[in-house]
Amino acid sequence: MAAGQLVAEKWLEKNQQEMFYCPHQPGKLMISKNACAKRHLQAGKEEYQDLMKGDLFNYTYKRGLALCRDCPIGKRLALSPAANEPRPRRQPRGNFVNHGWKTHLQRAF
Repeated sequence: MAAGQLVAEKWLEKNQQEMFYCPHQPGKLMISKNACAKRHLQAGKEEYQDLMKGDLFNYTYKRGLALCRDCPIGKRLALSPAANEPRPRRQPRGNFVNHGWKTHLQRAF
């Protein structure tokens, strides 16, 4: 666990300019500018008529996104050209082919 924490701390140190504390989310959520822009865009696509429909996870997810829907910070970041650029994906290590979720499921069976 300590090695993972060191990696996370180094990443945060390197990418500190991309991170900020969201003033609208509870618990002083630290979020990247790119993730904030994506949350704002997703919040505009969601239906909020019946938040209690579904399970607790669905309620929590939509409740959190509802805060992002009218956020001026998210709106500004979503309009920036950097938010619309796809982020480069990491290359797989060794000779492994990255099949996303299939890799983990195939190994489990």
